[in-house]
This record gives sequence, C-alpha cells and structure tokens, in this order.
Amino acid sequence: MRLVIMAGRLLLVVWMALSTTVQARASEVLHLLTNIAPPYQEMVNGELGGTSLRALDCIMDRLDQRYEVDLAPWLRAREQVRQGAVAGIFSVAPDPEGPRDGHLSLPLALERWVWVTPAGIRLVKMDLHQRRRIAAVLGSNQLKWLRGQGRDVDGMARTSTQLLRMLAAGRVEAVLMDQAELLSAIKQAGADPAQFQVSFQRYMPLGVYFAAPFLRSNPHFLERFNGEIGHCAAANMVLTASERGLALAVARQVHDRLLTEPSLLPALKAAGRLNADKPVSRIVEEDQIFQSHRAAADHSLVWSLRDHPLSTALARLRAATGGVVSEILLFDNAGVAVAADPLPSDLWQADEAKYAMTVAKGADTIFVDNIAFDQSTGQFNVQVSFAIAGDKPGSVLGGVTIGLDIERTLNRH
Repeated sequence: MRLVIMAGRLLLVVWMALSTTVQARASEVLHLLTNIAPPYQEMVNGELGGTSLRALDCIMDRLDQRYEVDLAPWLRAREQVRQGAVAGIFSVAPDPEGPRDGHLSLPLALERWVWVTPAGIRLVKMDLHQRRRIAAVLGSNQLKWLRGQGRDVDGMARTSTQLLRMLAAGRVEAVLMDQAELLSAIKQAGADPAQFQVSFQRYMPLGVYFAAPFLRSNPHFLERFNGEIGHCAAANMVLTASERGLALAVARQVHDRLLTEPSLLPALKAAGRLNADKPVSRIVEEDQIFQSHRAAADHSLVWSLRDHPLSTALARLRAATGGVVSEILLFDNAGVAVAADPLPSDLWQADEAKYAMTVAKGADTIFVDNIAFDQSTGQFNVQVSFAIAGDKPGSVLGGVTIGLDIERTLNRH
C-alpha cells in the first residue's frame, strides 16, 4: 500500500512492488518506508495516520516537497535504506552503534519508556543491576537498549499485549515498554489498568532515518528538514500533566532559593536602568556582537556576563542539584541577560518564549516549555521560566529561566 502526499493532500493508490532505486532531488517525489506502530504510525479508517506522520506531512508541506509512503517490515525497510533504494524510513530510534548508512533527523516524536509492574507491589526505581526477572518485546528498541546496557532479559514476547499477559501470569516481575504501547496493549487485552503500575525510565527520540545516497544527492535537505521540526512536531514534545507538575515543582524550589540571594534584585534593578533607554536596534547590535565573540570570550559583553558575581552564585546553585538543573539564566525587563550558568548562546532573550510568556505578561507569570532534544549530547531538557516582580504592585524587574534535564528530574523525584 502506498500513500502519495502532494502539497498536503493524501492520495491512496495500490502498489505491488518497491521501487528499485532513488535518484531523488528535493523537487521530486521522495519515497519513504514505515511500519504500523501506534500512535506514531497507525491506520485510521483505512488511511495511514499517526503523530509522526502528521508532523512529517507538516514538514514536507512547508518544504513544498512531495513524498510517498510504503508500509514494509522493519528488516526489509532497513535493507532498502542500506541499498539506497528509498530516501528514508520512519519513525526510527537512534542506533546504539551510531549511523552506518545514513543520518537520523531531529525527533518527530518521543517514546516514553516505562517499567510496568503488577499493582500492589511496592514500586521502586528500577536498577538494571538488580536481579529481577524482566522482559521486553522481541526486536523492540527496549530490548536492544537493555542488551546495550549489558542486561540480559528473562522473557520476550512478539507483541506488547503478550508481554502484559506474561507479567500478569507472574512469569516476569517487570516489563519495559513504551507508555503509548502500554495503553494500546491494555485496551487490546481488555485488561483493567488498575492491575498495573508504571515507573519512568527514559525518553527515546523517533525521527526519519535518511539514506546516505539521498543525502549525498541533496546535501542541504536534512538541515532544511530539521529546521521545520520545531514548528511541526511541537505537539509531540509536550510534557504530560504529571511531568509538568514535577518539573514545575523542582524549578520552583530553585527559583525560591535564588530569590534569597541578596544581590539578585539590586542587580536586576541596575540592569534595568542601564537598558531602559536603549533602542531595540542597539540591543540587537550588542546581541550580535556577543554571539560573534562568545566562543573566544574576547569582548567585554561576554566577560561582564560570564564574570558577574551572580553568575558564580548561579553556578553553585546549579552544581548543588547534581545534574538535575542544566542551566539558569537571569534577564532584566528588557530581555537582556544579566547573569547565567552556563553562558547562553545569545544575550537578548526578548525574542524568545521565555520572555514573551513571562515578563511581557506581567508579574508572577510562569511558563513551562516543551521538551527539547539536544542531538549532540542526547539530553532532553525542559525550560521553566518565572517573571520576577518589582517593588511596586504589578511591576516586573525581569525573569529567570531554569533548565532541567527532564530525564534526571523524573528519575530522581
């Protein structure tokens, strides 16, 4: 079965064989492969849909790029990519051994991996070195990850539904699976969700794995594709209600400790006076200077931020969290950074959501952003921003953004 997508319109046609080669330019129809894996790719009323496909369709539409999708078993799909017979496959998790015959895009969606145990058993954080009988789905990303961690499994099942039945029968003590697959498996098995309890393990990014021959023929395509993901995949990066509540609680603790720093409010007031009469054009110019000199640290705009006494205080506060807090950034009511740890990528924050959703809205406002994935480090971060009130009712001196390593946050609290 093939789906041909042209300018956002889906046309279903019959297809009996895979294409034998792809010599695609970005202006031609791209041939992609996928498999059914709800909710990322699933059949809805006879049509292929799902969260990953919706994000993909949005990206291709914004790129004005036609594409077509075939369904294929994963082993066959990967072989087609290796041979360069298709442009890519989705949704794919990073290979623990690294890319071998292509390159993975930024995430279209996230899997939330959870340990599932029977209800009534005291739930503790799973330690892979503990001797517990565990299981995963045969051929799954979870099974590959467990083996990559040097952990043997005591059972495997062909489907998530079979995995739950193994757990319910007492053949294993815990199973590792994607939370979305768990919900689907519970529904398919007709099981009572109250039978099970879950504990977060990690996120897994899912992207499009583009074949090396396609990328060689289209050297700028992946950069353009990744550039649209922030807009098109935002709905797939939203925290759950429980995740958001925990992130907010942890960030608020850091925020409250920061407000006890005697020099904080005077520093914000001084920065506010300094930048109050500056035209935006001048602030933008200084931001550009900061960015161009940041790496070399050879300009006073960089030194003044890096060496600010509050930056040292922020570094101590961040270190005390043991890696849970990944960044702290303090900015005045003009959006100009006053102190930070580590050094931010830019000086001016007023063109970002952290400012627009806090300082620009007034005192005591809070903004919890979506999950962001750093491909270079493999880290998932969430920024929680707070407006900082001034002395007068309704006045705002500035704001603070507290970045959290969200996986560590969820695993430690």
